[in-house]
Parts: sequence; structure tokens; C-alpha cells
Amino acid sequence: MKNIYKRSFLLGIIVICYCNVDCNAQSKLDTENPKTPQTISENSFPITKMYFSVVHPISTFSGGEHKFNFRDSYTVGFPVGINFIQSRKIAFSVEFVPSIVVNDSTSRVSGLLFHPGVIYRNIAGFNLLTRLAFNTNGRYGFTAVINKPIIKQEKVTYFLAMPMLFRFGNDHVASTTFAFQFGVLF
Repeated sequence: MKNIYKRSFLLGIIVICYCNVDCNAQSKLDTENPKTPQTISENSFPITKMYFSVVHPISTFSGGEHKFNFRDSYTVGFPVGINFIQSRKIAFSVEFVPSIVVNDSTSRVSGLLFHPGVIYRNIAGFNLLTRLAFNTNGRYGFTAVINKPIIKQEKVTYFLAMPMLFRFGNDHVASTTFAFQFGVLF
């Protein structure tokens, strides 16, 4: 199980190094870049953006039980999607999330999630996402996400998010999962 932590940590470091994050990018963009969101006119909508991210479920509550992701197994998801930005305040999104479950010596794809939704943008610097959830493993439900862009560059935005998953179906009791997500919007 310790190898899983090492691999996840290394994957995160590789992603950060690959993306070449400049911690001063936001302050530079605010003064130098005319293409920041503050200067986008209403005539420039709709805008289409794509993204890739990594989501780590942290804790699941189901049937009176509490399960941590890293205790008996490790689950990781790789959300990829397209955002159709309609205005400064609203966008529509289509997301697909393959999930992988790793046990002591085995790993498998646990399902593919189809995750359409609406994004309520720029609420005090945050975004609120509401999504429907349809998984190939037989579970369905909805997801609420609080998202914060942390670094905005000319063509790339890095974001953090906290998804809250509510799932039902497939002869299982209802469950609620809290997760952590890091992604790149381009």
C-alpha cells in the first residue's frame, strides 16, 4: 500500500513539473495580459474550454459506516471534459471520469462516469458546479462541486475543487463521498 502513496505523490510532482507552474503568474497577468477574464467582453461568448484533472475520494459515508479512501484500497479518478462557457456567470459542462481502484496487488477500472452539469461562475472568486451522475457500475446520483481557479495564465488555468458525491442504486445503500480534485483548464 505504501507504493501506492509513493506513485501518487510522484505522479503529482510530474504533473506539476510538466505544467511548469509559475507562482507569480496571476500577479503578472493582472497587469500585463489583456486576455484575462476581466477584459473579456460579453460579445466574445460562447467560449469552449477543455480540462483534465485528477480526483482523489477522501472519505465515504454509507449505511452508517465511514470509509477512508487510503485505508483498505486506493481509488483515483481522471475527469476529462469540455466546458461551454455562455457568459461570465453560467456555463454548461460535459465530463467523463474513468476510475481506478488499487488493492494490495491488483488494480482495475471500477467504472466510467458520465457527468453532465451546469457551472455557476465567479461567485466571490469560486465556481459552483452541479452535475448529474451516471456510472457504468450501476450507480447514479448527483455531484456538487466547489471549484477555485488558483493560477491563471494566458492559455491555461490551474484549479482546485472539492466534489461532494451523492450516489444511489445498484442494490447498495445511498452514499456520500467527499473528494479533492486538482486540474488544468486549457
